[in-house]
Amino acid sequence: MDIVQRLENAWSIHAEGKFEEALQEYIWLFEATAKDADTASLRLSYVLAAWAKLAEEYLPAHHALVDLRNHMAEQLLSEPADTALFNDIRVVNDKLGDLQNTYHLFQRLPDALKQQTARIALPSLMACGDYQLARRYLQQPEEHLAQAAMKLNQQKNQINVLTSEGMAELLADVFNYTTEVALVLDLLNGCGDTAAAAIARQQAVSLVQTPEARACVEAELNAPGTTLDAMVELQNSVTA
Repeated sequence: MDIVQRLENAWSIHAEGKFEEALQEYIWLFEATAKDADTASLRLSYVLAAWAKLAEEYLPAHHALVDLRNHMAEQLLSEPADTALFNDIRVVNDKLGDLQNTYHLFQRLPDALKQQTARIALPSLMACGDYQLARRYLQQPEEHLAQAAMKLNQQKNQINVLTSEGMAELLADVFNYTTEVALVLDLLNGCGDTAAAAIARQQAVSLVQTPEARACVEAELNAPGTTLDAMVELQNSVTA
């Protein structure tokens, strides 16, 4: 049985209410996907999501996830040079709803690793209300927006939006871009710089070169969640 089949089997076991057996499978899968390049993308997505769902239904699964997070944090603090490990901890904390843990862990990192992981930590820093610390690591929000827009514009040049695949790719790129925009706007507003936030919002739209991408960005900024809804609708139309 390969890893994908084993994951599907774990889902079935979970659905049948065999919670302890499902937990052991998710623990095994989390470790196995870390060592397998072909399925590594499943680790922090499908495997962790399934484990987190089980944690809502089965307290030992919650405890196991907390223990995993704590073990990774101890490992990072003992050898503080692994950006990927910090990201793993951040994703687990997001699933646990424990952004304060990410915030406090970030504060304990050496300065060099703080610089490398700041973008990963920023949402947690702001969620915990420490906008001044977040601003320290995003001192040029306008430049951050410009770089994000440049990336979106470059990606858009390679997309044919007349196809379902192209439109799906465009929506994904717009989602990533507006995530960065929202980060900048939340930071500026949180710091009380509402005038700069208003200017940044206008720039976020004007920096996008193509009309279709610009329209998608503007729609998302006007009604957050629009892009995800469009992605789901497109996926449903393709599979129907």
